[in-house]
Amino acid sequence: MENCTVCPFAKYWYIVIAILVVVWAVYKFTQDRNAPPPKEIAGVESLTEGGFAAAVASGVTLVDFWAPWCGVCKMQLPIVEETLPELPAGVKIAKVNADEQPALAQRFDVQSLPTWIVFKDGKVVNRIIGLQTREMLLKLAETK
Repeated sequence: MENCTVCPFAKYWYIVIAILVVVWAVYKFTQDRNAPPPKEIAGVESLTEGGFAAAVASGVTLVDFWAPWCGVCKMQLPIVEETLPELPAGVKIAKVNADEQPALAQRFDVQSLPTWIVFKDGKVVNRIIGLQTREMLLKLAETK
């Protein structure tokens, strides 16, 4: 390999591969960050610091802490959409973008996305992390 006349860089193949992997990873990371935000779902309120307390003050509210770059959060959207019509009367689903509302995420100690927190009359009564099925969301909605 030392006297290679075809390609003088043949002995450095591992460096070339490492550079290609880094370039690919940077490309993928920036593509995920620049992805369009998930579509809005009718009947699901997006909460901010200002309106949060009022939104969870009465009844049962399932709050989904999410981020636009989170693949699992994107997978959760169609499940939420199909669950909405089946929710018991008075139960709401709301979303908090953890990237845009870091103070809320910090206040409720959100460490993983998605994190679902169930509020009843303004108090936290349940918390669950990860992708939730329709059945699990309906079970959370039946919080007493």
